[in-house]
Amino acid sequence: MADYQPRAGVKERMEADRDMVGISLQGSEETTAALTLVEQEMPDATIADNDCFYKIERRGKLVFDMEKLGDILGRDISVPDFLVNMSTYYGRMEVSDGKLQIHSEILPERFRD
Repeated sequence: MADYQPRAGVKERMEADRDMVGISLQGSEETTAALTLVEQEMPDATIADNDCFYKIERRGKLVFDMEKLGDILGRDISVPDFLVNMSTYYGRMEVSDGKLQIHSEILPERFRD
């Protein structure tokens, strides 16, 4: 098995896929605000409408700032209130300072020397 070599292009696709993060959110007022935030601040993210839920994907990092979401909603929202709408995610989740971040890096930037 040590001599296994993936077909041409497979290794590159695997490495690129490792950098992708995503979240699935149920349709709701909070999710609509999150979609607006993503469109405004992360235009390189992709959003897929799957009828009753939305899938948001991006390379590197997704950031949901609760203060900004609250401004869009017209009311305060906490991270736990936002997470009620989440059905799944992939990446490494970090919650701090009123923000939900999903990173592709094993060690988020704030923990590096």
